[in-house]
Amino acid sequence: MPGLVFTHVPAYGVWGEPLKERVECLDPGTHRVAVYIWVGGWWTKPTFANPTVPIAADGTWSSAITTGGDDELATRIAAFAIPTTYTPPLLGGSATLPQELYDAAAAHALVTRDASLRRISFSGYTWQVKESDAPVGPGPNRFSGREEDVFVDADGYLHLRIARHGDAWWSSEVICDAPLHHGRYVFTLRGAVDDLDPNAVLGLFTWDTDAPEHTYREIDIELSRWGEADAPNAQYVVQPWDTPGNRHRFDLSLSPTSRTSTHGFGWYPGIVYYQSLAGAAPFPQPAARALHAWEYAGVGVPPANGSGNARINLWLLDGQAPLDGRPVEVVVESFRFIPGTSRDPEPAAFFLPLVMP
Repeated sequence: MPGLVFTHVPAYGVWGEPLKERVECLDPGTHRVAVYIWVGGWWTKPTFANPTVPIAADGTWSSAITTGGDDELATRIAAFAIPTTYTPPLLGGSATLPQELYDAAAAHALVTRDASLRRISFSGYTWQVKESDAPVGPGPNRFSGREEDVFVDADGYLHLRIARHGDAWWSSEVICDAPLHHGRYVFTLRGAVDDLDPNAVLGLFTWDTDAPEHTYREIDIELSRWGEADAPNAQYVVQPWDTPGNRHRFDLSLSPTSRTSTHGFGWYPGIVYYQSLAGAAPFPQPAARALHAWEYAGVGVPPANGSGNARINLWLLDGQAPLDGRPVEVVVESFRFIPGTSRDPEPAAFFLPLVMP
């Protein structure tokens, strides 16, 4: 399926950095990209004289988005992959993006920039760092934007922490700028994620704030004992979790000599499959090689529409302190997204057991 993926979005208020992105499943020779930013209205970028940018042979492209006025204060950025034969409209403060753009585009993407949110680069994507001084969901928790709680190290690994600051505990979350599509979402982790504090929850998931009718397109891998020291420490969920058959709980056990693990799900029309694998492994593997595998084909599989995003969070159940009173840290080695509209023709052994509630 054709797609656009933002790989670098300049932070709000920054002048001179280009927007960077790549296209998926499109011929660079027959398409260009039209970019628009919102500063009190929609404006064509880079300029009226050059309203589109070319796509390189490897599918990457970049565009200047600060070329005049208060461009660095843009709060929304839209990109459309359009045929070279199509002339996009020139916008100079329009209240809306014309429907003809959507009709002509092979793919489009939209990102929102918040002036108060920090951004980091990880695994080739830009991520917002969630911040809240007041308790909010999940939990509810306070979410820290401090650099010591959310950072990327010299090896390019993402660190998320639960930490105490003052008299309160703070959780952490990052939100990928890349839009939501069908395909494979793959997270490689380092450390003893099978032995988190019972009150801690590590979430690897999709979310679309604008889709409450589809339970926010939430598909989860969650590593947690949910406050019970002897409970299973992992679960796969297609929300809503309390619908019978939508949640699969299990015990994840990693080798004490190799604490790297890979966790992923493939999301396609009408079906989601999950696997947890030892090491930094290609995803998926035959089920016999997986630490755990599960497939869901119930009525709750949400459709994809190119909005929303992937997220990673580390938070406290009901906002309670860790049972041992110590900070919690998780290291994410990488995140990969492999777009696709249908499940690859892999052996049925990859996807056991099948669940049809």
